[in-house]
Amino acid sequence: MKCVEGCHICCIETEMELLESDIERIERLGYDRREFIRHVDGIPRLRNVDGRCVFLGRDGLCTIYPYRPLGCRIYPVVTDGRRVFIDGICPAKKSIDTREFKSRREALKYFIGKLFEEKGDDG
Repeated sequence: MKCVEGCHICCIETEMELLESDIERIERLGYDRREFIRHVDGIPRLRNVDGRCVFLGRDGLCTIYPYRPLGCRIYPVVTDGRRVFIDGICPAKKSIDTREFKSRREALKYFIGKLFEEKGDDG
């Protein structure tokens, strides 16, 4: 997938869930988890500042891009709890081919399983 240059629509009012491995990776960059996490229903999520992901720079680029959370890497493949699909708001949605979709779908299944495991739910 090739992101549309200058687009960061997925970073506005983000609700991106974080795995413990995401949190630890970001902390190794020198950030304190209290700077970038908010908890919703027991799940850590990326914090928003002025409606934007805490890591979205004023230039519209992710300041931790090589270290971004797994959910950000999987996007725009998402789920509504019933089905897995490509988020229609992403301008680059048509650049995801079948092979890449399947790969991201498998990554999403892993991601969701880890979220439930870390939260302590059985699903």
